[in-house]
Amino acid sequence: MNFSPVKHPEKVGDGFIYHLLRLVSSKSNRLVFIALLVCIISIGTYWLMSSATVTINEKNSEQIPLIIEVAAETQMDWPVEKLLSPLNNVTYSPHQGNFINLGKRDYLWLKVALSAKSDDKSLKQAQILVFKKNRINTPVELHYLTLKEGWAKKVVQGSRQFHQNIVIRLPNDMVSATFYLKLHGRYLRGSFYLFDDEAFFEDLQLSSLYSGLFFGMLLLFSFYHIMLYLRLKTPAYLAYSVMLLLLGTWFLSGQGWLEYLLPNSSYLKSITVIIGGLLIVSIAEFAKHYLQIKLLARKLYRALVLAQSLLLLLLTARLTLQSVLPASIKQMSYSLGLLTCFVIFMVCLSAAIIGVKQQKAAAGYYLTATIMFFIMASIMALSAGNIIDFHFSWPLLQITSAIEIIIFSAGLVSIYYQQQQNEKAVERQLQQTQNKLVKQLEISNQLKDKVLNNIVDHKLFPELAKVTAFLPDIIYVQALGNESLVIYKKNNRKSKIELACNLQNLIESFGDEYLIRIHKSYLVNPQQAMLLQRRTSADYDLQLDNETIPVGRKYLTEAKKLI
Repeated sequence: MNFSPVKHPEKVGDGFIYHLLRLVSSKSNRLVFIALLVCIISIGTYWLMSSATVTINEKNSEQIPLIIEVAAETQMDWPVEKLLSPLNNVTYSPHQGNFINLGKRDYLWLKVALSAKSDDKSLKQAQILVFKKNRINTPVELHYLTLKEGWAKKVVQGSRQFHQNIVIRLPNDMVSATFYLKLHGRYLRGSFYLFDDEAFFEDLQLSSLYSGLFFGMLLLFSFYHIMLYLRLKTPAYLAYSVMLLLLGTWFLSGQGWLEYLLPNSSYLKSITVIIGGLLIVSIAEFAKHYLQIKLLARKLYRALVLAQSLLLLLLTARLTLQSVLPASIKQMSYSLGLLTCFVIFMVCLSAAIIGVKQQKAAAGYYLTATIMFFIMASIMALSAGNIIDFHFSWPLLQITSAIEIIIFSAGLVSIYYQQQQNEKAVERQLQQTQNKLVKQLEISNQLKDKVLNNIVDHKLFPELAKVTAFLPDIIYVQALGNESLVIYKKNNRKSKIELACNLQNLIESFGDEYLIRIHKSYLVNPQQAMLLQRRTSADYDLQLDNETIPVGRKYLTEAKKLI
């Protein structure tokens, strides 16, 4: 019988740890737990490594601070004759910090000096000047004063060993703590650091370890979601794996690792933009499957497919016609490509908003990560245009990407978890339906046996057979003379049916497992929650499913047994 719910005291261990152990007890949930654990470890490691890198940079900056001044004359190049004359004749303006952004300028002159607190010993120890810049291949000119030859010039290119950074070992014959640098390249931006040998290699080791952890995380997450795709055959996991691989390739190209690994491939110097475009296409493809944009909004889906096709066409033209197109056409195609990327972003954002309105959990994760990406992309664009003073940093981009990966992965895990819950719900529903059919068959067979054994009049069999399908769902039965009114629940709605038989016939046919008399005119189903209430000093009522049924004094003892 089904009585009112009773609260049992919570057992020891029925807390967070107990439920956590239950989470990883099944094979399907272990994948979820491992993914979340890897996310937490990865982001924690990144935070620690980032803090360590910043600490080293600040440590060296405090020991040997640099004073940087920017030349006022930036609209014209200086001839060799002017370089041979004292550069102190040029007007310079003070510059705050060690971050430099050329913006739309083709070149920039800098006057760099050690602070007055530094001495000759500090200068001799700090012999390595590092310019950590973005992905623009350009040399740096170093102009310094020597005792014998006066002003000397040294041109420094980026090296394979140090990838995108410009590393300058200051000459030993420098006789002044002040020197001059000439930077080339529009939208070139980066930060200057001055290291001694020990700090330089320590910073290099940490940076390499930091990048290795990032690329390792990308590979691990990509492999994990490929495994999920092979198991679940869901395209979103495959699209996400491709997106992660392209993201890793873009960072490898942007940080100079591809050139280091493939030194004889000259085309790698200009392939970063191509990989970035393919990354945007893969992001759009991932969004189509992740958000199911085709089902959310067909117009947005068509716009996204069109933007993907246009971007692929522009990337193909850049890859094949780069050398023959005039500069104006290249600039127009580049602008059109940026506009197409913006359209892709807006379509994905709109689809995510629609998904959130439809209460799709995965859409909430996607919207969070997309807004974060938009903020970072806007900051980087404003920084590239020298509109805001934002320090470009590859580690910062890696941290941002890592957080977005965590968010997207959490969304994919939620999809996987929802799929598992839906499968379990379907299995439970099928099992319940099967049990119900088996029970109905048993009831029908028992009724047939009673008819065959003349326990029940065979003329009543058609009427009694009407209720066998919903016998466990009956709430109560009310007598209507020699007929009966049956009240039952179907799909959470109350229904009723009249039978051409009396209450005694129902009791004889089905027994007290499903129907018990509590009044000369009422039968109730004992397999439901009910409450006994006093109406007068000697009379009671039964409250069941918002129905009030009177209890006969003759049947009070039987009614009390039900509660």
